[in-house]
Amino acid sequence: MKLNFSLLLLYGLLLTLARSAGHAKPLHEGDSQLIARLQRYKRQFSLNFGATHEDGYGTDVNAEAIASLWKSQSGNTKLDGSASYTQHFGGLSGDGKARISGMLTFSHGY
Repeated sequence: MKLNFSLLLLYGLLLTLARSAGHAKPLHEGDSQLIARLQRYKRQFSLNFGATHEDGYGTDVNAEAIASLWKSQSGNTKLDGSASYTQHFGGLSGDGKARISGMLTFSHGY
């Protein structure tokens, strides 16, 4: 049950990151010129999952999501985000607590 709740929480974090990466607004008449001027910015994100098991020690499970959330038109300023989850299961020490973390990185180049 602990694993399912932790993975559900991580999934919610990932959805929040994905939704905040871009919201579309409805098109109106006359927007075709604006659309032609704007360049489409392709949003990309990485999802990494892993698990390692050692007999007598237990299993370590981890997941990580990394996304570029925003970038200025000039490309000099950007905002990146990441979320991670790790937890240990089994072994002599038993199940460990889930560790969930997130990070936002704002950068500007001159």
